[in-house]
Amino acid sequence: MNILVYSFNDKIGDGLQKVTFLQTLKNIYPQSKIYYTTTHTTTFKDKLYPLVKDIIFKIIENNGIHSSISNLFRKNTKLENQYFDLIIDLQKVVLRTISLKKIPHKYFFSSCANFFFSDIKNKFNLKFKDVYIEQFYFNILSTLQKKVIREIPNIKLPENIKYSFNDEAINKNIAISPGAGNKIRQWDFEKYLMIAHKLKENGYKIFFFLGPDEKDLLKICLNNGFNCPEWKEGKLISNDITFTMNLAKQMSCLLCNDSGTAWMFEFVGVKTLKIFGVTNEKKFSRPGFSKTIQIKDYGFKDLKDFPLTIYEKILQEFLESIGSK
Repeated sequence: MNILVYSFNDKIGDGLQKVTFLQTLKNIYPQSKIYYTTTHTTTFKDKLYPLVKDIIFKIIENNGIHSSISNLFRKNTKLENQYFDLIIDLQKVVLRTISLKKIPHKYFFSSCANFFFSDIKNKFNLKFKDVYIEQFYFNILSTLQKKVIREIPNIKLPENIKYSFNDEAINKNIAISPGAGNKIRQWDFEKYLMIAHKLKENGYKIFFFLGPDEKDLLKICLNNGFNCPEWKEGKLISNDITFTMNLAKQMSCLLCNDSGTAWMFEFVGVKTLKIFGVTNEKKFSRPGFSKTIQIKDYGFKDLKDFPLTIYEKILQEFLESIGSK
């Protein structure tokens, strides 16, 4: 069975949100060959590849599917000469859906235009609008297998990969990730450092998770007596995302901004305390795995102005709620 899954574009957060969907899709159709295609690019081809290497049979980027009328009359040289038993459309732009449906197939699934183009209808009346994106994907799977999936699993890491640096109980291990893809989404590092010292005084072990863009903070963290488990002798130990995700599973929680690192923790089942200023806290946090702080709710417009006093109060409540107090 050949299955084609279409997504418009995948950055690291977008890709992570689809991993459990792809893992479960493969479980439903274990003998299938899953082709994954995007109009632009996908991090499944590089950063996220270790998570899907045994699931995706072939990745097709820059597939020529666009949201323009002229595109409907243009021959698709990458996909139209292939045949699929099932095509799954993960997006909702009508013109792209029409172009996608031109690819030879047996069954076509799309929630676009209230299932107008889909061969498989929403018989369970599941929500496909205004729903958390991971739930959207699992509602697709429920519809396909004709059985509702009640619980969304965490990402399953490859069994042959395991990194460990601490055999003790993890309830006192607190991770801090002070970075983010854009500086306007970063709370002041100095405030995270002050929080780290206070937590250390209260008996917690603090681990700073620093990406390549935070290398300038490495020496500061080490000189203050904190562990940076992704680094050794001034260099990142591994660029493999499963390395960081396995380390994440050895933490009780993560204190962070809205960042890719936060998604890595949330998708392996580790709870985060995530601070927001310019992005939507409801859209960019995994339900049940993230306690969010929206600074606008406290009367602040700029992240740098959000005070330690309020953060510390929320942090104390958060630690109590996850049993790490």
